[in-house]
Amino acid sequence: MKWNHRTIGQIFDDLVRSSGLFRKIRVFELNKDWEEIVGEPIANHSSIVDFTDGTLIVRVDDGMWLNEMKLRENIFLERMNSVIGVEAIKRIRFRIGR
Repeated sequence: MKWNHRTIGQIFDDLVRSSGLFRKIRVFELNKDWEEIVGEPIANHSSIVDFTDGTLIVRVDDGMWLNEMKLRENIFLERMNSVIGVEAIKRIRFRIGR
């Protein structure tokens, strides 16, 4: 019998590609890299709230930060999907609130 040696990380990456639940877990793990993805000033005024059907919900403190994030939305999408390793996030919705 031939053994297929794979790391836990490789197994998890395969699950992310094939399973919606694991993809959602991976998206919520973005919180730990949030400052690196969006930059410190924006990270201090925003956070991930939810992820469903390819849409990431991000809470922002006020309209100024919402506008700033919308201007950079495509950059953030690219960075987040790169961190996840699969194009899980199709769009971002922003909500104002604390």
